[in-house]
Amino acid sequence: MPRFTAILTALTLSLTLASPLAAQSQSAVQAEELAGFKLNLRASQDVVAGETFKADADYLTKHGKPEAAPFAVVVPLSGDGSYQSRVVETPQVGLVKFVFSTEAGGLIEAVTFSELTLPMSDDEEPRLNYLMEIMSALIVPGLIDGKAEASRSNTRKVEVGGHTAVEIFGTYAHPDFGKMHWRLVGLPNPEVEAGVVALAQISEEAVPITSPDDFPSSLSGRVLESFSFE
Repeated sequence: MPRFTAILTALTLSLTLASPLAAQSQSAVQAEELAGFKLNLRASQDVVAGETFKADADYLTKHGKPEAAPFAVVVPLSGDGSYQSRVVETPQVGLVKFVFSTEAGGLIEAVTFSELTLPMSDDEEPRLNYLMEIMSALIVPGLIDGKAEASRSNTRKVEVGGHTAVEIFGTYAHPDFGKMHWRLVGLPNPEVEAGVVALAQISEEAVPITSPDDFPSSLSGRVLESFSFE
């Protein structure tokens, strides 16, 4: 595939996390805020319902991103009230952010969606390879540079919600939230250049990720599995 310039606002994505509740002190102890919360990745009953969020043309225009790809996701809701789901329509970067936290303010997960522009190609494979290359070379260094105990574990092509995607993941240590798993997912639109890239950040204290196969069962993973272009 020819060397085109791909536009990724995900280049400005940051792994810096603020407390999920505005009034929550950054010095609070994550373990206390979680109060023993653990997401059971094997139990679907932890999520009994979901709310559809649409980043449609009106939403994107309202937020100054009329050229971005319209999409929709389903945001999981707690079946027992053990966690809260919050939508941030005006994140510091990106199009929309979903935050999952306990009532006490313990961070469980967060996932941010940003716009991606990727040149079209007659074949899917070269396009995915190019996306993998630019995500690895341009986005990941900006995500993990300067982060304590930062690692990058793998880069691969996966199926996310029925869409062919590129996935890169790793971990880092956050001073307030402890060990975090990060998952970067590029979702090219097969029909047009405008696609979506998502960055998930998952607290190991709250969600015991033991392998990449656990990602789809996490709360951010369930959001991604519901993803569809509009």
